[in-house]
Amino acid sequence: METEVRVRPGSAKAAKRALAAVVFAVLGRGLVACARLDSRVRAEVQSWPDGMVVTLAVAPRGPRTTVRKAGGRLEALGMRGDVEPTLLVTFKNVEAAVPVLIGMKGVLQSFAEHRASLAGDLALGMSLVRCLHIVEGYLFPDLMNRRILPRPATREAGHLRAYAGLLGRTAELAPSAAPAPDSTEGAVS
Repeated sequence: METEVRVRPGSAKAAKRALAAVVFAVLGRGLVACARLDSRVRAEVQSWPDGMVVTLAVAPRGPRTTVRKAGGRLEALGMRGDVEPTLLVTFKNVEAAVPVLIGMKGVLQSFAEHRASLAGDLALGMSLVRCLHIVEGYLFPDLMNRRILPRPATREAGHLRAYAGLLGRTAELAPSAAPAPDSTEGAVS
């Protein structure tokens, strides 16, 4: 007895779009987590102008992720489309995005192969690419990193701390100040 498997037209594309949406959500929060955990990402993001909005998207109406730097914080806004991006990275289509998003190709290679385009300040775009290079180093296993990254970035924290950091939506960018000494300490009553 043979069982016929029917695949609805477009279901493979819908699955790729769903996969891209999940990866974008992780990538946006991964950037925030790395801004919290890694001094290099934190320094790059601190150099961005206040109010900068970065959106990574799949054309034409695909999933997206947005992060915003404002008030000394980096915040993951998720799929919000109501915020005008300062820097927009757009993958031509979901077929061009998926190999990059699942670690088969690196971000740098996707730009070189014209799978993605950048709208906005090129210097800020290069800063973002440096950040994404480090974020990939945290999120992908070492075996994948060696294959997709020209020089895998060294990690300042472990994979597990980075994955736990995905739970947070914001990162404070300024180094935390030491607590003020208690003025009553050592006082004689």
